[in-house]
Amino acid sequence: MPNYRRNYEGEVFFFTVVTRGRRDLFAEETSRRLLSSAIRSVQEQWPWEMAGISLLPDHLHMLWRMPAGDRDYSRRMALLKRRFTKTYLASGGREAPVGDGQVRHRLRGVWQRRFWEPTALEPDDLEIRFDYTHYNPVKHGYVRRPRYWPPSTFHRYVELGHYAANWGASEPQHLQGLDFE
Repeated sequence: MPNYRRNYEGEVFFFTVVTRGRRDLFAEETSRRLLSSAIRSVQEQWPWEMAGISLLPDHLHMLWRMPAGDRDYSRRMALLKRRFTKTYLASGGREAPVGDGQVRHRLRGVWQRRFWEPTALEPDDLEIRFDYTHYNPVKHGYVRRPRYWPPSTFHRYVELGHYAANWGASEPQHLQGLDFE
């Protein structure tokens, strides 16, 4: 088994979370609503700021700003995945097959087992993660520009003046060749 270590340094954390087998769970509005509800539910119990998000059919990218002195994002992510899984399956959602070892560990076929969280420490790195998150639907060919992708915080940042509405008409040079998935 690999020696898997998480980085708990920093204030803002970037996550990539993928569905089991890259299934298009979030192509359905019901699944998107259930995920939103799970996020709000966990935030009520264990607060954090959702600084950025882009929800694609088979994965999502999120930037979380953690409360001062609290870096327990692993607990939050586990709760988020568990709450979504429970309500998704209860609503008739189907899971992907899992192996015997995963069954023994009570893992379900909804999410990939782990999530990826390189820490966003430097301002330039943080900006790259925001841009990557918001450009991702274009990168995957779902839309021509980020503004056409509703399940994203891109629209909030346009209103705040961080992005021009037409940003992302072509791939920004600083994102070329990057892959955080």
